[in-house]
Amino acid sequence: MTSSVPCILLALLISVTFCAQANSDAFQQESSFTSSAANDSAQYYLDRGQTKLARYWVERALAISQESGSAPGVSYLLLGDVEDDDGYTTKALEAYRKSRPLITGALRARAFNGIANCLASLAAYDSVLWYLGESMKLDPSPRNEVMTAMATARCWYNQNLHEKSLPYWQQAYDKAAALKDSRLMALSLSGMARIYFNQDTDMNVVIGHLRKVVALCDSSRHANLIAQNYTRMANAYMVMDKGKEAAHYLGRAKNITDLSGNLPVRSYVLASLAILRHGDGDLAGSIEFAEEAIAIKRKLGQLRQLQNDLLNIAESYGEIKRYDKARAALKEGMSISKTLGDVMFMYYFYRDASKIDSLTGNYRDAYSNLKRSIFYQDSAQSLKRFTAVEELREQYEAEQHKKTIAEKEVVIEHQKYQQAVIAGVSVVTVLVLMVVLIVLRNRHRVRLQREKQRQDHLRLQTIVHTQEEVQQSIARDIHDGLVQVLGAAKMSLEAVDTNTDKNLMVNRIREASKIMDEACTEARNISHQILPYSLMKDGLVPALEELLKKSLAQYEFSAPPELKRLQGDLEINLYRIAQELVNNVVKHAEALHVTVGLARNNGSLVLSFRDDGRGFDRASQQQGAGITNIMTRAELIGGKALIESNPGQGTFVQLTVPL
Repeated sequence: MTSSVPCILLALLISVTFCAQANSDAFQQESSFTSSAANDSAQYYLDRGQTKLARYWVERALAISQESGSAPGVSYLLLGDVEDDDGYTTKALEAYRKSRPLITGALRARAFNGIANCLASLAAYDSVLWYLGESMKLDPSPRNEVMTAMATARCWYNQNLHEKSLPYWQQAYDKAAALKDSRLMALSLSGMARIYFNQDTDMNVVIGHLRKVVALCDSSRHANLIAQNYTRMANAYMVMDKGKEAAHYLGRAKNITDLSGNLPVRSYVLASLAILRHGDGDLAGSIEFAEEAIAIKRKLGQLRQLQNDLLNIAESYGEIKRYDKARAALKEGMSISKTLGDVMFMYYFYRDASKIDSLTGNYRDAYSNLKRSIFYQDSAQSLKRFTAVEELREQYEAEQHKKTIAEKEVVIEHQKYQQAVIAGVSVVTVLVLMVVLIVLRNRHRVRLQREKQRQDHLRLQTIVHTQEEVQQSIARDIHDGLVQVLGAAKMSLEAVDTNTDKNLMVNRIREASKIMDEACTEARNISHQILPYSLMKDGLVPALEELLKKSLAQYEFSAPPELKRLQGDLEINLYRIAQELVNNVVKHAEALHVTVGLARNNGSLVLSFRDDGRGFDRASQQQGAGITNIMTRAELIGGKALIESNPGQGTFVQLTVPL
């Protein structure tokens, strides 16, 4: 352990010298150097903790990308890593966000991890876990699992939720060990040591972890990580009241940071030196180190870490009676704690402010600050109790979950045999059901075929019956009307005799002519019954109007005035359906009033027919030829017929035909 410090210092001295030489050589290179090569150089130095050289090559890559017009996504990603290592969290977050739309896959996953770490450092926790989840979706590799686990652990650690943080550090260490990545193993162990320190675990355990961290680190590449862990070892020795050992390790850490110039680690070392000097009674030395540490944290924007330094320096100023300086430090700390919402530090700052006011005789402000400190103390304790309750609840739920899983496993084992039996029975049952289903389907198919044949036969009978009725009606009309009239005309003409009186002969001829006119009228009526002249000439609406006027005493008829002529077969079938409905009313319904309407509705023509006659029961009454005729004609023109009727409530028929 002792011999490692000169090696670290020598490695840092060589890297600084090489950095200066590399800067000199780089300016002499040609502009043809690609941004990709510059990024590779930046990554090389970043992996070795040489952020100054890494920054130079990243800036070079960005300049080349700007000149060539290439996408600088990788360069912004590396710049974010450099800014983060140097402690400039806000700048790192900005660089990561710039890289995000310009890169894909594993690189974007790395950017998401960087954003999550920066947000956790800035106490903006709301979206941290979302970014980490998106990172794992993009890159589920083992290495990214380690990085995501460490970022999650930092998020919970920064919120003082150590019980949630520790399992993620352990998970990260286990996965890093599987990858044999010593740096990631060191970072994970260091995170666990920090939690053990804050939980007041045996400091020997903490120091043991930190010694393992240093042993895993490469002194030529991880000097800043070594310095950071030397400082943590010193803090553990201070808790154990071993000031000599603490001073030894802090001296080592300071020598490393003097050469590396890494600001975050240096501020951490200086803050610990301030605490050590304060414990030794060297208040002036303590204040000097604390002021430098505070200045660095202000520069880096490390507000959360700055709170503790301000609290310590205020105590030192109070002890040397520099109350104005103490108040200024406490006031700054209060402002930061309000911004971060850190109620525990609010309690500390108001508590110490009350002490300062009391020492200076400002009892009114002392009382006011004391009340505020008590309020924030209660809030902090409530938060701790709530956190403790939540942790107990989560532990209870986890135990219950384990218990449930164990019970389910027993049930599952018990059910396996049953499932095997059920599976066998199910197979047999399925086979039987399939046979039954096939038989039923065949029967259903035969039944449908028979029903179709019956319907077709019924329709054919209806058509034949209708044709027979029409023919018989025409025959009766011709026999009873036209034949009789023509017979009378014949008899009148036969009675004409040229030898008779001229006037009598003229009268006979006139009488025969009149009878022939009646015959023509009768023939026209028969023709109109077969196919109305108004339907052929004027269309459906006038023909329906004429049909209703001739057949019914009381009726209402409505039709849109803009309705145009329809196709011939459509008009004829609609007319025949209406004619069938009117005939049913005249012959069977005994209706006093009939309402008929034609309307357009969503690209269809709707014919509605309603009467107030005696109606009929469709469920109990067999379908007659008239209804069958209506349904058949509706199907022929692609329409749908709705027939509703109840005894004593009339009949409603609606025919919908697409146009």
